[in-house]
Amino acid sequence: MAAPADLPAGFTARRPRGDDLVAVVALIAAADLAVSGETCASDDDLRAEWGQPRFDLERNAWLVVAASDRPVAYVWVLDSADHTCIDGQLLVHPDHQWQGLEASLLDWIERFAGPLAAAAASGRRVSLGVWCDRGDRRGELFLDAGFVHVRSFLRLRMALDRLPDDPVAYAPPPGLEVRRFVAGPRRARHVGHLAGRLCRHFRFSAQPLEEWRQSSLAGAVDTGLWFTAWDGDQMVGAIVCYAEPYGGYADQLAVRRPWRRRGLGRLLLLTAFAALRERGCAEAILGVDADNQSGAVDLYRRMGMRTSATHDFYEKVLRDGR
Repeated sequence: MAAPADLPAGFTARRPRGDDLVAVVALIAAADLAVSGETCASDDDLRAEWGQPRFDLERNAWLVVAASDRPVAYVWVLDSADHTCIDGQLLVHPDHQWQGLEASLLDWIERFAGPLAAAAASGRRVSLGVWCDRGDRRGELFLDAGFVHVRSFLRLRMALDRLPDDPVAYAPPPGLEVRRFVAGPRRARHVGHLAGRLCRHFRFSAQPLEEWRQSSLAGAVDTGLWFTAWDGDQMVGAIVCYAEPYGGYADQLAVRRPWRRRGLGRLLLLTAFAALRERGCAEAILGVDADNQSGAVDLYRRMGMRTSATHDFYEKVLRDGR
């Protein structure tokens, strides 16, 4: 796919390189901070995004650079394994916003999404999604381009010095046990199944287990903050957390349906949050669908988590179907 077109004078587009990572993280952080006053950008997160099995810097992303070759904008597109859910993101450094870059980058996202949508099976619904923080002017750009605001997601935070000290709070329900994850192909498949198949969320598209394993267990990933819940020899719940420079991040939480409403989700969170505190994290952070139907938002609020940011998701249907 050709580079973004009609860039303003003084800007050119090129593919990102590995040695751009730190500069791109700084760009993302600056864009975040300008809108919401906070960021979760980190070198590890971007490295993981660039390392996804189907993400190719020579195919899925572009940088816009100024005369000094300093990145001032970043755009990417990636589709789900079945090509039905396509996501795109455009970010422009605050010093260069609304000088004509945003429209050009959104145009590239839409042009690149076309061939991806064509690869989806016949009769399947295909949509393109983009998002931004609440109050960001990009929301107006998306609406003007024919996208529809369909969902909002909350970023929740909690100071870890608020965790209960009473050991009873960490006691599992009768007959259940919480264990620290022990790496191994079979157990990794179990966690992948729980996290990827049971958490059927908005725009859900099942990720192949092998692809999940490659993206979640690649390199020197730290699984010491992963915990699993067991009923006998059956894994019935799991939580995947990471210690990041900005705090502890709860990436995935899943409990099998027959074991829900028994306090297991809360126990997994408390166990993982206590481990994050032991690692030196002062705060825990997670994201959740504001319209989540499983009771997750209420659970997080009862634990003392507060909303620190709201992300609005916009969608354009590229092809109707089932």
